[in-house]
Amino acid sequence: MRTIVMMVAMLTAFASPGAAEVLSVTSKLANVRGGPGGNNESLWQVLRFTPFEVLGRSGSWVRVRDYEGDEGWVHGSILSKVVTVAVRTPKANLRETPGGEISWILEQGYPMKLISTEGSWLQVTDGEATGWLHKSVVWGLEEEEE
Repeated sequence: MRTIVMMVAMLTAFASPGAAEVLSVTSKLANVRGGPGGNNESLWQVLRFTPFEVLGRSGSWVRVRDYEGDEGWVHGSILSKVVTVAVRTPKANLRETPGGEISWILEQGYPMKLISTEGSWLQVTDGEATGWLHKSVVWGLEEEEE
């Protein structure tokens, strides 16, 4: 009986891990590589503010996952804890105010830096355009922030 209780306790601990760590890209353009090291193949490139879920680390390299579930490696020197989001829907309306007029239509995957929140609305910027997105159309916030 004691063994069963311990096994249940262990399974519960593994089934409910803490919120995933999310980091974002700081450089204008970054390579996502197939392994930890600059000599590994570049699988794809991402823009500044792209958020990634951290899966692991190897030296100065960070194993990451994007909003589509694709995995790769990014050098830790170009990642930060700045809170960012990526559009997860096919398109998203960037609005002038929460629920207001549409100022720009963003494509899936487009990354933006979070400035502030107002209820279910997120004020975001890409460094040039600033506006509001509904949180239902984005990916990248840690559980506590969603």
